[in-house]
Amino acid sequence: MSEVIYYCLAGATLLVIWLGATFWAVNFFIRQVTQQSCQDFRVRMRNETERALKLFREGLCEQIVQQENKSDALARLYASLIDQLRLGREFLASLGEGERAQAEKQLRTIRGTGEHFMDTFQKQGLFFSEEFTKMVKDLMTQQKTGQERLEELLRRVQREPQNAHALDDLKKEWGQFEDLLNKLMDYVRNEFRKRNPVSGMMMKWLNESPSQGESHGG
Repeated sequence: MSEVIYYCLAGATLLVIWLGATFWAVNFFIRQVTQQSCQDFRVRMRNETERALKLFREGLCEQIVQQENKSDALARLYASLIDQLRLGREFLASLGEGERAQAEKQLRTIRGTGEHFMDTFQKQGLFFSEEFTKMVKDLMTQQKTGQERLEELLRRVQREPQNAHALDDLKKEWGQFEDLLNKLMDYVRNEFRKRNPVSGMMMKWLNESPSQGESHGG
């Protein structure tokens, strides 16, 4: 009887040991598989995040470059208009002093500066809004007509040096031409205000090194 009890106890002990070992093995296997799956998931998430950030930064950098190109083009357009207004004052001064040849030279320079404005506008048109492009094209058409009218009136003044009305007409025509230049300057200023500059905080984020980002995350 005692032997039966002994074998029963031994068998029960072995069974408990076997069940414990089996449970430990299964639990260890599950834990290893789970940890590996979690690790793989974290790696995939990190890779996807880095890829998304890279694409975002590249897109944002491209946008910054386009905005800078637009700003540079608008600055050149604005400078061209300032030159035309400055030359216009010199043109009127020459007319007032009776220097017709000098006035003719200055008017040709104004035409060349206007052509430079048109050339810059056409080359950089990709960076401008549709509304701005349409308004400037309309004004440039008027400006070209005004330029031709100024040259015609100057020839009249040169033919009729004693005709005060001819000189008055020329000065009046320049006043209208100057109004067109001022309108163009207003449009350029308004377009510049719409360029949507990137904030300083975003620029700081762009310049932040990966190691800094990881240290904050840790």
